[in-house]
Amino acid sequence: TGVIFALAAFNVSSGDLVWETTMAHQGEFAAVHQKSNMANPSPTTDGELIYAWFASGQLMAVDMDGAIVWTRNLGSDLGAFDIGWGHSSSPAIYNDKLVLICYQVGFSTLLALDKKTGKDIWRQDREAGVISYSTPLFVDAPQGKEMIVNSGFGVEAFNPDTGEQLWHYEEPSRFPIPAPVHRDGIIYLNRGYRSSPYMALRVGGRGNVSESHVAWRSPTGGPYISSLVEYDGLLYFANGQGIVSCVDAATGERV
Repeated sequence: TGVIFALAAFNVSSGDLVWETTMAHQGEFAAVHQKSNMANPSPTTDGELIYAWFASGQLMAVDMDGAIVWTRNLGSDLGAFDIGWGHSSSPAIYNDKLVLICYQVGFSTLLALDKKTGKDIWRQDREAGVISYSTPLFVDAPQGKEMIVNSGFGVEAFNPDTGEQLWHYEEPSRFPIPAPVHRDGIIYLNRGYRSSPYMALRVGGRGNVSESHVAWRSPTGGPYISSLVEYDGLLYFANGQGIVSCVDAATGERV
């Protein structure tokens, strides 16, 4: 018997299984860390279809009753999903698009699919070795929508309609895991890995904004994996040692 990927729905009141949809694994498994598994990404939905992406690159869209509408095997279409801890970026919905961060060791690609059919709309190739475990965030900026990505290269913003890169903040990270959060034109983000730096970046820049759009930056102390939480002008986070911190979102100073 081979490996089976599964997407399941449960009744929120009783916990009973409502339906389960399975898909057989295809191709070879890339070597990943022993603590990883092949179902790291979270499923997402637009209320009509549910999208489940697995760490092999296989993707399925099902209706609200669990019936498969379309499938893709991006591991075959693009290349081996070979990132060290196992692929974990979740699908993100933007208008009629399903946007996927396929930043692997052997290739790095941003891909937008037609969410109803799974067919390519646009593809933006990056240099090989730009990695990401994160999930993109769509924000409003003065010049239009921006899609923010935490990557091993730095923090990047793309036009979600075309895939064009708009701006970037250069700062390498070995494990870019956390996802960005946004409030009032400011991106708050910890980069990932041990004692991660965390920062506030202004949206709306163009080109390299490493000097021009940094509102503040703390060089250390952010969480390795979990993302920041912004609420009522404050940022909250907990690190791997069990220490919870709160800082002023406007200045980064500890509260």
